[in-house]
This record gives sequence, C-alpha cells and structure tokens, in this order.
Amino acid sequence: MNSDIGAKTLTSTGTIQSGRTRLLSIYYVGHASAGSLTFKDGGGSGTQKLVIATPASSAADQYQVDIPLDGILFKTDMHLTISNVTSVTVFVTPITADTDNG
Repeated sequence: MNSDIGAKTLTSTGTIQSGRTRLLSIYYVGHASAGSLTFKDGGGSGTQKLVIATPASSAADQYQVDIPLDGILFKTDMHLTISNVTSVTVFVTPITADTDNG
C-alpha cells in the first residue's frame, strides 16, 4: 500500500474521513470512567467495523492500537462514536484507484 497517511483528532463523536479510507492506527487519552470507541462505515447509523472498550483511567493515561497489515477498510466514510474518552487521534490513508488493494 503506497499512499499518504493522514491524522485527525476528535474530542467528540463525528466523521473522521469521507470516501474509501483505511484505518491504520488509533491513539487515545483515557477518562476517569470506562468507555468505548465505536468505528462505523457509512455514518453514525452505518455498519459497525470496530469497537474498543476503554478502561477507566486517569486523564493522563494514553493508549495506542495499531491495526495489522493494510488496516480496516471503510468503503463509504469513517465515523467514530466516542464515549468517556478525552480525545482520539486516528491515522488513516484515503483510498484511490491507484492505491486500492481491497
């Protein structure tokens, strides 16, 4: 896979990237209460692709999740629902006809 990697930080629920995109890595800062990160393809009511349960922690606790191989493919757009997480930075690569391998 040869493409530029982009990063976006969210502190509330929203769309990360429109169009075909691969999720490569996730970095998040914890919250005092347990929560979750829910990634969906096709908006807030779209198909659930990944759910990460986040542990209760201090706001200073930081976590990183690397997705193996070429990452997770989102065919229409990548949406993230954030629950009890301070902030999330995602690393993605947009998919074009030249870079599509899935």
